[in-house]
Amino acid sequence: MRSVRYFLPLAVVVLGISVVGFAQSKDEVRLSIVKEVMNEIAHDQFVSVVERFSPDLKDSVTQDQIKAQMDELVAVTGAFQKQLSQETRTVKGMPIYVSRSQFEKFKVELGLSFDDGNRITDLWIAPVSDLSPDSMETSAKAITDLLSQKNFDQLTSQFNDRMKAAMPTEHLDASWSHIILHLGQFKSVKLARKNPEFDFVDVRCEFERGEITVRVAFDLFGKVDGLWMLPVEEDDIPGEKAGLSPALDPALGGLQTDNT
Repeated sequence: MRSVRYFLPLAVVVLGISVVGFAQSKDEVRLSIVKEVMNEIAHDQFVSVVERFSPDLKDSVTQDQIKAQMDELVAVTGAFQKQLSQETRTVKGMPIYVSRSQFEKFKVELGLSFDDGNRITDLWIAPVSDLSPDSMETSAKAITDLLSQKNFDQLTSQFNDRMKAAMPTEHLDASWSHIILHLGQFKSVKLARKNPEFDFVDVRCEFERGEITVRVAFDLFGKVDGLWMLPVEEDDIPGEKAGLSPALDPALGGLQTDNT
């Protein structure tokens, strides 16, 4: 009888360990959600996606808007094929949960942020380049070096067609000369950092009398698709960022929301 008396408490302890062992962490739960949401988006289950939204996001983004942006995205990337991975990233001190998928022509990333109830508060989805962050940072520093040397012809040879039309060499020369006039001669590159969400790199540059950020955006083929000269305190994404983006820009992202 004594063995039975001790067997029951032991069973409870073992069961308790099993329950704890299978409990998912907050990150695991959210990574599972982002995987499910990507699957829902890929199969046009937009009603299910919107049901996961926080009240504020439901007020600003409709399933019709998501569908319209996905139609535009697929026109660039081709059809969804499969999910590749899920990961957690930190953006401005906040966790973002990302699913990377393979579409017919390009890879695409879906990013979600959540409230304490695991309801979606922000959502973006965009095609991404196959270039690694290190490769983009190296390329962005090389672009900045060409700029500092006023080697504008070689610089524009790395532009895509849209950028060549928007920013000819004389425009680059005028913009860089304006910076030199106010800040003095270029001294060095202090830091190059790829944005964790989008395919652009911020290159912090030191001049005789101050600093600026040269922001270099890349298209899906690794060509330069955007170039900005910004104050160092500027860290917002160029262009519209409120609500769904009105047009697909492969360099800076397609479907994008921001309720901060």
